[in-house]
Amino acid sequence: MSVRELFAPRPAPPSRLGFYRKFSTHAGVHLSPIALGGLNIGDKWHEYGMGSMTKESSFELLNSYFDLGGNFIDTANAYQDGRSEEFIGEWAEGREIRDQLFIATKYTNNAHHHNAKFAQQIFFAGNSAKSMHLSVESSLKRLRTTYIDLLYVHWWDYTTSMEGSWG
Repeated sequence: MSVRELFAPRPAPPSRLGFYRKFSTHAGVHLSPIALGGLNIGDKWHEYGMGSMTKESSFELLNSYFDLGGNFIDTANAYQDGRSEEFIGEWAEGREIRDQLFIATKYTNNAHHHNAKFAQQIFFAGNSAKSMHLSVESSLKRLRTTYIDLLYVHWWDYTTSMEGSWG
């Protein structure tokens, strides 16, 4: 590679999604100005009259977003009963692009509420440290990754103190 090639300006991004912005002064990451929300990615909530997508249409949406320069995907442990994370993980693994994405997910909701295998589900919901650990473990498996870029509380449970959650 010549010096000229090394210092050549980068080509323009394919869309405005590729004009990345600093996420936070403390985070040091640059993200698309619009995050792709994963609420409708998955095929489980059609029975509730809510948006659901087949795997193929989910992958088409994800491909379009990424190919236009998008790099920020937001989902949650319970979106589409966990299927959102599964589809996103399978898609990212198949394209071998996990390290080019910033994946945020949330916990608080019980992603196992339809699973009769778990007779006692009290630890799968809320903002307790145990709920967080169980959710992260499940999310990592579904997302087919070893790390989550951003984990946050989906909604406050009004019973867990800040000190109790983190320490």
